[in-house]
Formats: sequence, structure tokens, C-alpha cells
Amino acid sequence: MNNFYCFIIIFCTSFNLKAQTIKGTVFHENEPVPFASVIIRKSDNLSSIYQFTKTNNEGFYQIDLKEPLDSIWIEVNSLAFESQIKQLSSIQKNKQAIILDFNLENKPTELEEVVIEKEVPIRIKNDTITYNPESFRDGTERVVEDLLKKLPGIKVEENGEIKFKGKSIKKFLLDGDDLFSSQYTTGSKNLSVEMVEKVQAIENFNENPMLKGLVNAEDVAINIQLKKGKTDLSGDASLSYGIQDRYNASVTGLLINKKTKGFLTTTYNNIGNNYSPYDFSSEIISLSQTNEKEEQAKTLINQGGFYSQLENKYHRINSNFNSELNLLYKFSSKITAKTNLGIYDDRLIRTNKSYTEYSINDEQFVINEIEDIIKKPRLYNANVQLSNKVNDRFIWEYIGKANYQEIDFDSNSLNNEVVQKNKVKTTKFFTKQDFNFTNRIDENSAVTGIVFYSNNRAPQEFTLAPGLNIEEGNTDIVISNNQYSRFDKETFKTKGEYYRSFNKTKLKLIAGYLSVHNTLNSNLQANYTDGTVYTDRLYQNSMNYKYQLPNVALSLSYIKKQKYAFGILLNNQYYDITLNDEIRNLNRQEEKFVFSPIMKFQYVLNTKSNLVATYSYNEIIPSEENLFEGFVLTGFRSFRNNSPNISFLNTHTYNLNYIYNDVFKITRFSLSFNHNNRSNNYFSRNTINLDNTFTNLFLLKAGNRDYSLNLDFERYIHFIRTTLQINGSYALSFDKNIVNNSNLRDVETRLLFINCVLRTSFKSKFYIENDFSYSSNDFLLDNVSQNRFSSFNDTFKIIYKIGSDFKTNVATNFVSPDLSKNNNYLFLDSELRYTPQNKRFQYALIMRNLTNNKKFETVSISDYSKTIASHNLLERYILGNVSFRF
Repeated sequence: MNNFYCFIIIFCTSFNLKAQTIKGTVFHENEPVPFASVIIRKSDNLSSIYQFTKTNNEGFYQIDLKEPLDSIWIEVNSLAFESQIKQLSSIQKNKQAIILDFNLENKPTELEEVVIEKEVPIRIKNDTITYNPESFRDGTERVVEDLLKKLPGIKVEENGEIKFKGKSIKKFLLDGDDLFSSQYTTGSKNLSVEMVEKVQAIENFNENPMLKGLVNAEDVAINIQLKKGKTDLSGDASLSYGIQDRYNASVTGLLINKKTKGFLTTTYNNIGNNYSPYDFSSEIISLSQTNEKEEQAKTLINQGGFYSQLENKYHRINSNFNSELNLLYKFSSKITAKTNLGIYDDRLIRTNKSYTEYSINDEQFVINEIEDIIKKPRLYNANVQLSNKVNDRFIWEYIGKANYQEIDFDSNSLNNEVVQKNKVKTTKFFTKQDFNFTNRIDENSAVTGIVFYSNNRAPQEFTLAPGLNIEEGNTDIVISNNQYSRFDKETFKTKGEYYRSFNKTKLKLIAGYLSVHNTLNSNLQANYTDGTVYTDRLYQNSMNYKYQLPNVALSLSYIKKQKYAFGILLNNQYYDITLNDEIRNLNRQEEKFVFSPIMKFQYVLNTKSNLVATYSYNEIIPSEENLFEGFVLTGFRSFRNNSPNISFLNTHTYNLNYIYNDVFKITRFSLSFNHNNRSNNYFSRNTINLDNTFTNLFLLKAGNRDYSLNLDFERYIHFIRTTLQINGSYALSFDKNIVNNSNLRDVETRLLFINCVLRTSFKSKFYIENDFSYSSNDFLLDNVSQNRFSSFNDTFKIIYKIGSDFKTNVATNFVSPDLSKNNNYLFLDSELRYTPQNKRFQYALIMRNLTNNKKFETVSISDYSKTIASHNLLERYILGNVSFRF
């Protein structure tokens, strides 16, 4: 009897666990299609066949799934008919067999006539989304970057960084080859859209193909497919010239054959354009500098403020020359060499004025500043990369770089009633050597290694005349100050990684060593009318800062398809830090073991949405610019120093993100919450008077924290060819500071930002785009509102196609930098373009700033000041343009 009951239980259990049955008929015009192949693919692995069968003589098929699945794709193929694919979702809810029929259509036979079929704007295959550019262009695009800005899911940041679905791309490929490396803005800012056939966004991209199957690839790449016939040698040239002696000239060439792929661009303009991967006119870190930020030496002396909330074409008064050569040569199927050579030269001009009202500890005063600036940056860059795939299991790579920068900065400044002349000379020389290899041991394991060395020096010389008196009790006139400052940085690191795959679990073991050596030498002198020179140890630095860091880490990740994923990184580091101040004979040393975990959990709600939660804890070593004690003159009225402390900064970081992504409807929604909590941090002690500002950074065991809520929404509505994008954020920051011997003050900052873009490209004569943004800043001091302001910006563009040859566009930009005042700006631009039948030549009339705004005024606030600042603009100009494609 007991055996009988066991049999019943096992039978029932087996019945309940039985996988789903899918069956149906394949037919054409009510006639069965025999021997058609029926393929089952998992939704999470469309490139592999999961199950397979064929129809019988009556066109009938039946498949019993080997395991319970929630989402699958079914593909039917027959020689005389078009293939057909269908998706089944949430099939585990069905208790009965699923009946799915296929009605096939005849496969077109080859005809002598050319048949033109309308292409869909977006195709999705596996992890690749392919865009048809013609479905999104409005005719104003000149280079690839202009096109990318209009593709759903893709965003181009102000520094040229490209993001897909909110994630920064790892590579920018040209027909599958990485021609540009980290300086891909050379391609995106200069490659003509007329050369582009398709744009592909590749998800789950693995930069190292040797590690396929051993790592959970989460990177993204953009691949530009070139038009057929755009091989061998092709390119374009453009020349513009007009009133106000404005000009814009560019030549680009693309060389492609079996072994060689090369791209050359040369540009010269004075209308604010910057086609290079470098940026010397703003505080935004350029893309070329971002990847080497940790290896670059710091600079302390200011070299002018060129920031503006306006586009470069309105405020960037320049004379820019840039030339870049990117060349890839395949010696064989295994050996590839790449090189990049670049020259950059510019002359930037700006007049800055500011009126600042200070309210500090019941004291109120005003500071007026005017500065006329000329900044001349020059740069020479050379990269070389050699890779050798020795065999199917081993590949090595060498990367070398040399970069030389020289910046001449001159300005005439007015500090209240004091007129001064500023001259700064900055020289930077950076080199790096990087050797790495990958050895695939077997199907389930691999090992990688890297040896890296870089060296960077950044001397600065600053002359201020007349100078500031730094000698107490001396009333003689100071003719000038000479400030010398030089940071040197040397980095060496080596690392080995072992990868192992256990079905759904992936393991990575890391062992490495890092050594960083920083030095700072600075000296400030005062030159008096009687020929004497004064300096003091108070204004000198001879700092030697070094840390060594051996580390061992373990990374584990587990993925259960269509359910959840979990990853953890356990990083163990041992710091040996030394800080020597030879001027003050101070030696500090710190040794510490640091355990830094990172955890990530992802839960799949359904095939379109998931939740991602991350947590990390880190103890960060102090940065070199926060450790020198002697004062450094950083500007015509500003000094800076620190109260050195080599204690670690403790940071807890939390992130929760909900992501919805419907690739078929091109709808993306992301809502994230971020929180940073620091138990200690650097704070500023500011001493401000009518003549000077002294800033001292000090470490305090009273941390700060911040919160942010971010929204990112995008929807492409195909039938009206419209893309809607909404981005918003609300941030809270709790900080502290000391101003003019006050007590430690609690400062709360609230920031609200909203951006909405509506881009419509009707298949008619009109194309419309509107970009709206609003921001609000609020500073509270000890929970009392101190300063507040909000701004508004709206850009509207309409394009009208007059005929088959003529196209015109008009763009307005309305800016209200402070909504509390009636101080608004309206910018008006227009273009008229004529394209003849052969399309090799194009002619245009370009008009900028037709309302002729000559200056732009903005408002900025802090918890103790309000500044009204203005800067000059590029005045109205009109250009005639001719361009030629070859």
C-alpha cells in the first residue's frame, strides 16, 4: 500500500512539472506546407537553437519543451517561402497546450527590374539594434554626432561622450574596427553623415573576445556601417566665409581597403566650433582626458573662466586649428597596428565681468571684477597600438602614448579699483606604456595580465603685476609676484586576473600592485621697487606624496536567466602612505588594511522591466591637491592651501534603479534613487575681503551626505515620426563650511532640473524640434533659506523643404537666466541650403545671432553670496558655404 501511494505521488508530481506543449499547422493559402523546419529559441539566447522539429505531410508540428520557459521565439523556415518569427510570452500560465499556426508568404523570385522596398527605421536582432538613418534625418545633420543626437536611445553629452540607454559606450567602431580608441569624438565630430549606411548599437559588448562566456558583458558599443561604394578613398571638403571676417574650413578623408583603414580630418575656424577630442575652454573634462584622469598631474593656477550656459556657436570666440590622423593597418589576420597623430592650436578670447554681493556674519560688502582674457593652448599627441593574436588562445597588446601641451594665458584684470596684468605659462608632458595579454586556458577558464607605467609633469609660472604684498610690515610697492608651481606624477601598476566559469556562476580572482608618486614644488615671490625679492616658507611647498597598494580581490556573479542576477566584489587592499613636507620638516606615514565590498542585485520583473540595486563601501585616500600646506597664488585675488591630513575618506554609496525597456516600441523608462553618505570629508574655510580670497581645505570628522532622484524617459512614436525625451533630477546635498571666522555652518543645497525634447520629422516638407529646460537652485543656511534663483531655456527649430533642391531652417533660442528679473535673451539663427541633382556639391547661406546679442548675463549663488556675471558673445555674422564630396 505504501509503495502504491508513493507511485501516485511521483506520478502527480511528474505531471505537474511537465513542460509546456506547443503545436500548430504551417500553411500557405489554406494549403499545408510539409517538411518546414520549426526552430525554438530562448529569449535570452536568440543566437542558439534550443529545440527543433519539422512539419509532417499535413503541415502539422508539435514540440514539448524540455523545461518550463516563460518566453520563447518560434521561427519557421521553408525553401519556397519567407521565414516567419513569432514570440510567446508568459507561457507558463497556460495549463493547456498552446496552438500556434503559421501562414507563410511566397518568397519573391529574382526579377530583372530593381525593386525598392521601404525600410523599417529600426531593426532588432539579438543584442544589436540597427537604425536606418534616413528615417530620423531632417537635413541639418553634417557629421555623425548630429545624427546620433536624433536616434532613439542614444544621447550625446556636452563633452562628446556617447551614451546608449543611459550607459556610456565602450567603443566607437567603424565597420567593426576600433579605429579611434578612447578619442572617438574625432570620428563622431568629423565623419560625414553622407558616408553612413546604418548605425548599430551593440549591447552586451565584450571588448576582449578571448573572454567570451567567462564574463557577464554589460558594455555597449556603437558601430557605424559605411555605405557601399564608400571604399578606397572618399571624403568631403567644406569652406565657409562671411562678414565680420568669419571662416570655417574642413577637409576629411576616409581610406578603406583590405588591409588599411584610415581617417584624416583637418579643420580651421573662428566661429566657435571645436571638432577635436580636447577642450580648453570649460571646466568640463574632455573625453580624451576622462580615461586618464587618475594618471594626470594636477594644476593649481587658474587659466581663465570660459564657461557659459549657451552653445559654443554663441560665446566661444576662437581661432582654432585641429588635425587628426587615425590609421589602422592589418599586417596579417593576426597582427594589427593602430596609430593616432594629432595637432591642436587655438586662440580663445573672453571678457568677463562680475558683481558679487557678499553677506557674511552680518557683514555685507561688494566686489567688482573685470577680466579681459587671451588663452592660447597648443597640443601635440601621438598614440600607437600593436596587437598580436598569436593563436586562438593567446593574444597580447601594447599601447604607447606621448602628449605635449602648452598653454599661454594673458589677461588684464580689474579687482575693484586695482588694475593688474596676469601671465600664466603651463606646460604638460604625459607619456604612458601599457602591455597586456590574455591566455584562454580552456573553454571555462582564462588568465589576463597587465603592466602599466605613466609619467606626467605639469609646471606652471604665474606673473602678476603689480603684485600683492605678502610681507607683513613692509609698505613698499610690490612691482610683481612670481608664482611657480609644479606637480609631477608617476604611476606604476601590474595586475593579473583569473577567470573561471561554472555554468551560471562566474568567478574572477584579481591580484595586483599599484604605486603612485606625487611631488609638488611651489614658490611665491614679491618683487619690490627697490629691487629686493621676498619669499617666505609660508608661501613655499616641497611636498613628496607616495602610496603603495598591493591588493587581492574576488568577484563572483550568478545569473539565473529571466529571473535574477547577483554580483559581488570583495576587494582587499593594503595601503602604505608617506607624506613628506621638506619645507616644514614634517613626515607623516599611514598603513592601513582596507576592505571595500561592492554588491549588485538585479531582479527581472518581466521581459521588459527589471530592478537593479547596488551598494558599495570604499575608503578613499586623499588627493594630492588637498595635502600641500604652503599658500599658492592661484589667481589675481585668490590664494589656496590646506590643513594636511592623510586619513581616509569613508563613503557608503547606495543606488536603486527601475528600468523599463520595450525595444520593439522603442520605449525606455528609468527611475533611479542615489545616496552617498560620508562619515568624514574635506570642507572649506574661506576668508574673503575686498582685496583677496583665501581658501583653506581641511578634513573634518563630520561628514556630508547627498540624495538624488533621476528620471529618464524616451518614446519613439513611429506613425508620426516623433521622439519624446524627458529627463529630470532632484538633488539634496548637506554640506558644511566656515566663512570669515564663523562657526561651522550647515549648508543645504536643493537642485531641480527638468529637460524635455520633442523631435518630429513628418514625411512632408516640415521638420520640427523643441528643447525645453528649467532649473532651480536653493541654498539654505542652518535651515533658513538664504539664496534662490531659477532659469529657463527653450530652443525651437523648424525646417522647411522648399523643393527637391532647397531646404531652409530657422532656430530660436530663448533664455531667461534669472526668472526673478526681466532680463531675457532671444537668439535667432537661419540656414538656406541648395543641393544640386548630383549631390556632390552643396551650397549654403548660414546666419548666426541675427538678433545681434553682444553680451550675456547670468546669475549664480552660494550660501553667502550672489553674483551677477556677464561675458561677451560672437556678434551677428553671415557665411557663404560650399562643400564638395569626393
